[in-house]
Amino acid sequence: MSQPETTYPQREPLVAMKREERYQGSLPKFFKPEWFPELKPLTDNWQAIRDEILQYEKQHGVIKGLDSNPYVAPQIEGIDWSNIFLLNFSIKFHKNRKKFPVTTAVIDQLPNCTFVVISVLSPHTTILPHYGDTNGIVRAHLGLVIPDTLPLCGIRVGNEEQGWKEGELTLFTEAYLHGAWNKTDKKRYVLVVDFVPAFMGQSKMTVCTKLLGAQSYNYLEKRFRILEHLPDWAANVMCFCIALGWRVYLPIQRRIKFL
Repeated sequence: MSQPETTYPQREPLVAMKREERYQGSLPKFFKPEWFPELKPLTDNWQAIRDEILQYEKQHGVIKGLDSNPYVAPQIEGIDWSNIFLLNFSIKFHKNRKKFPVTTAVIDQLPNCTFVVISVLSPHTTILPHYGDTNGIVRAHLGLVIPDTLPLCGIRVGNEEQGWKEGELTLFTEAYLHGAWNKTDKKRYVLVVDFVPAFMGQSKMTVCTKLLGAQSYNYLEKRFRILEHLPDWAANVMCFCIALGWRVYLPIQRRIKFL
């Protein structure tokens, strides 16, 4: 039975989840790639991106590169899930970008891009279901090396599943509960790209700073358990103040290549 047609989504309030909050909105689980022609540089250059990544791994070994920031990777079952960060909600990883000049040149063409990760999922490995951080972005997976189709290799968002295809985009709302798996004997490679869609009616800076404020607060609350006893209004004030700090820091960090 075919999936029902999905209409282009309407704007809804921007949220950045904190304190184990769960997304309660109504955005589609998956999006149609044709809704986002601004992502064409990815599909036009997917082979060059793939070749650069495979050549790097051949020369330097397993891809790794999760530098210190508020992001906490989801848990896995299996062998390994390797990532190298190029961008995390407008935080540029300058050292990593230098390693992948072709990929960096392509992603720098994308408007409102907030997050870019080279993601390599090992054979017989599952990324456990987890909730995302915000409804303010759409997440795109560019298929680079996809060893098989569903049910052996794919992603589940809410109650819907899709497989990846090489050279094509899989787009979804990462705020929903989602997970992925690779039950084959070969590695799966995708380029993960987040961007702020036009339908949200929000600036990239607003989305990034609000999200980083919530991420930072979640990190601090786990580190300093006394924060768990703060009332919600006080936690909201802390998130707001931290977000202001990120608003000042991000323009500086993007220009000064010390990371």
